[in-house]
Amino acid sequence: MTKLREPAVFQMDNISFYVDLDRQTLRQTDNPDNEISFIHQMQDMGDHYMLAWDAKTKNAAANSEDGEPLIIPQLSLLDPEGMSEKYRMSVSEMAGKSDFEIIVDQEALAARQNGILPQIDIAGEKFIFDLRLQELRHVEYFFPVISLKSLDLTDDGWHYEAFYEPIMKQVVQLDPKLTEFPDGIIKIKMPNEIGLDPVGTARIYGMSERELLRRHPIQKELKAEVIPLSETQVPRLIRQNREQLQREHEQITRKMKPGKRPRF
Repeated sequence: MTKLREPAVFQMDNISFYVDLDRQTLRQTDNPDNEISFIHQMQDMGDHYMLAWDAKTKNAAANSEDGEPLIIPQLSLLDPEGMSEKYRMSVSEMAGKSDFEIIVDQEALAARQNGILPQIDIAGEKFIFDLRLQELRHVEYFFPVISLKSLDLTDDGWHYEAFYEPIMKQVVQLDPKLTEFPDGIIKIKMPNEIGLDPVGTARIYGMSERELLRRHPIQKELKAEVIPLSETQVPRLIRQNREQLQREHEQITRKMKPGKRPRF
């Protein structure tokens, strides 16, 4: 059994904070609800962060001009072991790099900034994701095209999903009255726009590219999750439809049953 690693601790103004790499925050050890964000509440200076410290709230000052300026080391210095494990980079490889350069793949970022659109594997076929046109295009044939409008957002809003026919490479709608599993149909699930193309999302929606990338780095090998129909709501739908057909059959049978014949 793998032993859980203790989070790194940083002392600031005689107060202890856990270094939370997943959330990129400092969390007060004796009051975890008190959290300071490296992304939203500190100024990234490249090789360190600047924090406007409010000793009363033990957090960032509401007005940066009113706070005491404190220098906060990079995450790679606060927790080198954790950063190395999380971003699969040796401590020596991280040396001289900013947190942004460690968290965000710089080659992938340069390619995207030079106009190369992201790609995603859907059931073994590569598709280009074009956020501007709101579509996925086959890499080799540029057809068929999958429109984002044909996909459904999950309840949490972080993924798209749809029923999919791999041979035709098209999203399909299932017959709501089906009583058998449709041949060759699967369900696919993929990230939303932020997960597919954070750079394009930031540009189109006027968001801070750097901040968005810190929270949602570019994924180099995007792949849609393939979900067998047996693990969806389809079996329940088939069962309900079969039960309904059985009830209808029984009703028809009762109506057609002959009455008692008269005796002669």
